Amino acid sequence: MTETQLQSLNTRIAELALQYAKQKVPYEHRGTTRNGCDCVGLIIGICRDMGYLEKYVLRQYNDQWNLHAGAGNHMIKEFEKLCQKIPNGQATIGDIAVMWFGKCPAHCGIIVKPGPVMVHSLMSNRYCKKSLLKNSQWSRRWMATYRLTEEKLNV
Repeated sequence: MTETQLQSLNTRIAELALQYAKQKVPYEHRGTTRNGCDCVGLIIGICRDMGYLEKYVLRQYNDQWNLHAGAGNHMIKEFEKLCQKIPNGQATIGDIAVMWFGKCPAHCGIIVKPGPVMVHSLMSNRYCKKSLLKNSQWSRRWMATYRLTEEKLNV
Protein backbone atom coordinates (compact mmCIF):
# COMPACT_ATOMS: atom_id res chain seq x y z
CA MET A 1 0.00 0.00 0.00
CA THR A 2 1.45 3.36 -0.98
CA GLU A 3 1.56 6.33 1.38
CA THR A 4 -1.17 8.05 -0.67
CA GLN A 5 -3.43 4.97 -0.48
CA LEU A 6 -2.86 4.74 3.27
CA GLN A 7 -3.72 8.41 3.78
CA SER A 8 -6.86 7.96 1.67
CA LEU A 9 -7.98 4.93 3.71
CA ASN A 10 -7.25 6.66 7.01
CA THR A 11 -9.03 9.85 5.90
CA ARG A 12 -12.13 7.86 4.91
CA ILE A 13 -12.13 6.00 8.27
CA ALA A 14 -11.91 9.32 10.15
CA GLU A 15 -14.65 10.91 8.02
CA LEU A 16 -17.01 8.01 8.70
CA ALA A 17 -16.22 8.07 12.43
CA LEU A 18 -17.06 11.79 12.51
CA GLN A 19 -20.39 10.99 10.82
CA TYR A 20 -21.20 8.46 13.57
CA ALA A 21 -20.46 11.15 16.18
CA LYS A 22 -22.41 13.87 14.35
CA GLN A 23 -25.40 11.51 14.05
CA LYS A 24 -25.01 10.60 17.75
CA VAL A 25 -25.28 6.89 16.92
CA PRO A 26 -26.58 5.36 20.16
CA TYR A 27 -24.56 2.98 22.31
CA GLU A 28 -25.65 -0.62 21.84
CA HIS A 29 -23.73 -3.52 23.35
CA ARG A 30 -22.29 -5.59 20.45
CA GLY A 31 -24.05 -3.36 17.90
CA THR A 32 -22.16 -2.81 14.63
CA THR A 33 -24.37 -0.38 12.67
CA ARG A 34 -25.49 3.24 12.55
CA ASN A 35 -28.57 2.11 14.47
CA GLY A 36 -26.34 1.38 17.47
CA CYS A 37 -22.81 0.27 18.29
CA ASP A 38 -20.29 -0.16 21.05
CA CYS A 39 -16.61 0.77 20.74
CA VAL A 40 -15.58 -2.33 18.79
CA GLY A 41 -18.80 -2.22 16.79
CA LEU A 42 -17.98 1.34 15.72
CA ILE A 43 -14.83 0.08 14.02
CA ILE A 44 -16.57 -2.95 12.47
CA GLY A 45 -19.46 -0.75 11.29
CA ILE A 46 -17.09 1.70 9.62
CA CYS A 47 -15.22 -1.14 7.94
CA ARG A 48 -18.53 -2.51 6.68
CA ASP A 49 -19.55 0.96 5.46
CA MET A 50 -16.39 0.81 3.31
CA GLY A 51 -17.16 -2.69 2.01
CA TYR A 52 -14.88 -4.69 4.33
CA LEU A 53 -15.58 -7.32 7.02
CA GLU A 54 -19.03 -8.13 5.65
CA LYS A 55 -18.73 -11.75 6.86
CA TYR A 56 -16.90 -10.91 10.08
CA VAL A 57 -18.56 -12.47 13.12
CA LEU A 58 -18.19 -10.52 16.34
CA ARG A 59 -17.59 -12.94 19.18
CA GLN A 60 -19.83 -12.95 22.24
CA TYR A 61 -18.72 -10.84 25.18
CA ASN A 62 -20.39 -9.66 28.37
CA ASP A 63 -21.15 -5.96 28.69
CA GLN A 64 -18.92 -5.86 31.79
CA TRP A 65 -16.06 -7.95 30.44
CA ASN A 66 -13.62 -5.19 31.38
CA LEU A 67 -14.01 -6.25 35.02
CA HIS A 68 -12.25 -9.57 34.38
CA ALA A 69 -8.46 -9.70 34.18
CA GLY A 70 -7.31 -10.97 30.81
CA ALA A 71 -10.74 -10.70 29.18
CA GLY A 72 -9.52 -7.90 26.90
CA ASN A 73 -6.95 -10.13 25.25
CA HIS A 74 -9.55 -11.06 22.62
CA MET A 75 -9.78 -7.39 21.56
CA ILE A 76 -6.01 -7.22 21.07
CA LYS A 77 -5.97 -10.55 19.19
CA GLU A 78 -8.69 -9.34 16.80
CA PHE A 79 -6.92 -6.03 16.17
CA GLU A 80 -3.67 -7.89 15.51
CA LYS A 81 -5.49 -9.96 12.84
CA LEU A 82 -6.99 -6.89 11.12
CA CYS A 83 -4.44 -4.17 11.77
CA GLN A 84 -0.82 -3.21 12.00
CA LYS A 85 0.35 -2.18 15.48
CA ILE A 86 2.16 1.16 15.53
CA PRO A 87 3.74 3.26 18.31
CA ASN A 88 1.30 5.65 20.00
CA GLY A 89 3.57 8.56 19.06
CA GLN A 90 3.04 7.78 15.35
CA ALA A 91 -0.75 7.73 15.56
CA THR A 92 -2.59 9.71 12.91
CA ILE A 93 -6.19 10.19 11.81
CA GLY A 94 -7.95 6.93 11.06
CA ASP A 95 -5.90 4.93 13.56
CA ILE A 96 -7.44 2.98 16.45
CA ALA A 97 -6.50 3.95 20.00
CA VAL A 98 -6.91 1.08 22.50
CA MET A 99 -7.41 1.93 26.16
CA TRP A 100 -6.90 0.05 29.37
CA PHE A 101 -10.31 0.12 31.05
CA GLY A 102 -11.02 -1.77 34.24
CA LYS A 103 -8.70 -4.77 34.44
CA CYS A 104 -7.77 -5.16 30.78
CA PRO A 105 -7.59 -3.48 27.35
CA ALA A 106 -11.34 -2.94 26.98
CA HIS A 107 -12.08 0.27 25.08
CA CYS A 108 -11.13 1.77 21.75
CA GLY A 109 -11.79 4.75 19.53
CA ILE A 110 -10.83 6.10 16.13
CA ILE A 111 -8.50 9.09 15.95
CA VAL A 112 -10.23 11.73 13.83
CA LYS A 113 -8.24 14.93 14.32
CA PRO A 114 -4.81 16.08 15.45
CA GLY A 115 -4.67 16.73 19.15
CA PRO A 116 -5.41 13.80 19.11
CA VAL A 117 -9.21 13.67 19.17
CA MET A 118 -11.03 10.34 18.94
CA VAL A 119 -14.58 9.20 18.27
CA HIS A 120 -15.74 6.38 20.51
CA SER A 121 -18.87 4.76 21.88
CA LEU A 122 -19.06 4.18 25.60
CA MET A 123 -22.04 2.95 27.61
CA SER A 124 -21.89 5.94 29.97
CA ASN A 125 -21.88 8.38 27.02
CA ARG A 126 -25.03 6.73 25.57
CA TYR A 127 -23.89 7.56 22.00
CA CYS A 128 -20.83 8.02 19.76
CA LYS A 129 -18.96 11.19 20.62
CA LYS A 130 -15.65 12.98 20.20
CA SER A 131 -13.18 13.10 23.09
CA LEU A 132 -9.72 14.56 23.48
CA LEU A 133 -7.05 11.90 23.99
CA LYS A 134 -4.27 14.20 25.19
CA ASN A 135 -4.34 15.49 28.78
CA SER A 136 -7.54 13.60 29.59
CA GLN A 137 -8.58 10.44 31.39
CA TRP A 138 -8.00 8.65 28.10
CA SER A 139 -4.33 9.65 27.78
CA ARG A 140 -3.53 7.75 30.98
CA ARG A 141 -5.36 4.68 29.65
CA TRP A 142 -4.08 4.76 26.05
CA MET A 143 -2.01 1.58 25.81
CA ALA A 144 -1.76 0.75 22.09
CA THR A 145 -2.47 2.01 18.58
CA TYR A 146 -3.48 -0.01 15.55
CA ARG A 147 -3.78 0.93 11.88
CA LEU A 148 -6.29 -0.74 9.58
CA THR A 149 -4.74 -1.85 6.30
CA GLU A 150 -6.45 -2.99 3.12
CA GLU A 151 -4.19 -6.06 2.97
CA LYS A 152 -5.48 -7.33 6.31
CA LEU A 153 -9.07 -6.18 5.76
CA ASN A 154 -9.35 -8.09 2.49
CA VAL A 155 -9.51 -11.45 4.25
